[in-house]
Amino acid sequence: MRTQSPAAGAAVAVALRPWPYPYRAALAICSDLDETPTAGDYVETARFLNTDEATRLGQGVNLEVGNSIYFDMPASQFSYWNGDDAARTRVRALIRSGHIDCLHSFGDLATTRQHAGRALDELARHECALKVWIDHAVAPSNFGGDIMRGSGDVAGSPVFHADLTHAFGIEYVWRGRVTSVIGQDTGRRLGGIARSSHLVASGITVAKEAAKGIFARGGSAKYAPHKSNVVLWHSALRSGQAVVEFLRSNPSWAGISVHDTLDGLGEVVNEPMLNRLVEREAACVLYTHLGKTAQPGRVLTPQTRAALDLVADARNSGRLLVATTRRLLDFCRARRGVSWTASGGPDGVRIDVSTAGLSGFGRRDLEGLTFYTDPGARVRLAIDGRDVPGLRRNPPDHTGRASVSIAWPRLSFPQL
Repeated sequence: MRTQSPAAGAAVAVALRPWPYPYRAALAICSDLDETPTAGDYVETARFLNTDEATRLGQGVNLEVGNSIYFDMPASQFSYWNGDDAARTRVRALIRSGHIDCLHSFGDLATTRQHAGRALDELARHECALKVWIDHAVAPSNFGGDIMRGSGDVAGSPVFHADLTHAFGIEYVWRGRVTSVIGQDTGRRLGGIARSSHLVASGITVAKEAAKGIFARGGSAKYAPHKSNVVLWHSALRSGQAVVEFLRSNPSWAGISVHDTLDGLGEVVNEPMLNRLVEREAACVLYTHLGKTAQPGRVLTPQTRAALDLVADARNSGRLLVATTRRLLDFCRARRGVSWTASGGPDGVRIDVSTAGLSGFGRRDLEGLTFYTDPGARVRLAIDGRDVPGLRRNPPDHTGRASVSIAWPRLSFPQL
């Protein structure tokens, strides 16, 4: 609900801005950790992405990029239980800082409820909270029944854990839905996918994405999210737990399961793709696996480095918000679910925000919320009746309108 109450004939010009000031669109590089061989590789990648320090991958790009974690995996792949005490300590530090924000199933070797319970008990014992679940390959503990073929939410199955995981705090769930469309929470458009240098392959990709839309309009449950092109929607697990499901995007010209690696990032993220995302003022939760590389020594290709530099340039110029998956999903959910009223009076404009429609949300979950207001207007903003201190007043953006914001603080990368 959004209402405005003019004061004594004076108009109150207030509107909710789509993204935190000054950004026009948002990107979460949502990476699954598959095939990351060691704890050292895992941590060094995080440092490279989230700091400007010198790393084995080169000078850090100083973005905000989260990672995922799982527990029971073969010895050749890094996971929580495969690490030593020092590695597990670093994983927990990254969870607490928000730089690990996704549980990527419990792993290939987690085949029982006891495996899941042991992992959740470990996280709870160390006060490590996670809100995002991402199905992994065909792991038995997956929640997806049609694409990811798991039984973690099938009551009576050996690996049933949905009740435990939901009670632990998992709210957002990805069950294998990926789109080629550039930008969600906006109209569904297929532009930008095709490449003149790859006419046949990109034409097939466009045709496949168009088919998803046709199936969705025909009533297909599997492809229903592609019809609305929203980034998240309310859903339920097969065992009944209420969750918020989300859609990831991989707009590679070759298809959603191609170029979804560290080496392939440059084929997906380029200047036209980022420009289209910004022009559409859209959200993108990018599907990728930054632990996967065929490069000797696990170095970056020039194309991958260029792609990340372009993302950093878009962020630094104020066009593109770059955030972890959890923070982006929280913001999208908040801007959709909050209700607010605006009223004018002799003391200026008052904006009252209510989180009644957002179960479990508080002030911190509304970071970045921005309202357009008249330039120079005195503005007070309250959440659930409590004034927000330190409200930020912003100059006019690309639309020519001024605004006020709840601060969007950068995550602080831990000392590891």
